[in-house]
Formats: sequence, structure tokens, C-alpha cells
Amino acid sequence: MAIASVIVEIEDGTSEAVLGSIAQIAQTTVYGIKKNQIVTVIEGGNSREIDEVIRQLSALDKVIGVYPVYAGDDE
Repeated sequence: MAIASVIVEIEDGTSEAVLGSIAQIAQTTVYGIKKNQIVTVIEGGNSREIDEVIRQLSALDKVIGVYPVYAGDDE
């Protein structure tokens, strides 16, 4: 199993909308929010699945960027 922690940077004042969008993406869990940054953990079967979820997060409306903090693999 692969896991990654990312910071999702968002436009000011858009946290509720972005949180709703993140909730629709499988394999993600939100662990916190501070100002315009959402701490999100992604779990997947392999690193390709993690990369795909990062692409989905990056494509969300009002998201400025997705920045990995930690990535690991339990294989």
C-alpha cells in the first residue's frame, strides 16, 4: 500500500467548496485546514494511484497547487 501526505493550497475563502470536492475523491482523508491550506492524506495500492489522485486534486476548481509532504510504500 502506498500513502502520501499533501498540502492542498486553495484560493482564500474557498475552503468549504474545496473540502466538498475533496470529499468526492476516493482514497483521500482530510486531517486539517489552516487558512488556505488543507492537509490531506492519500492512500492507494501503488504510487501510480497516488499520482492520479494528486492530479485530480490539482484539477479541482479553486486549487492553487498540491504539494507533497511525505510519501511512502509499505510493500
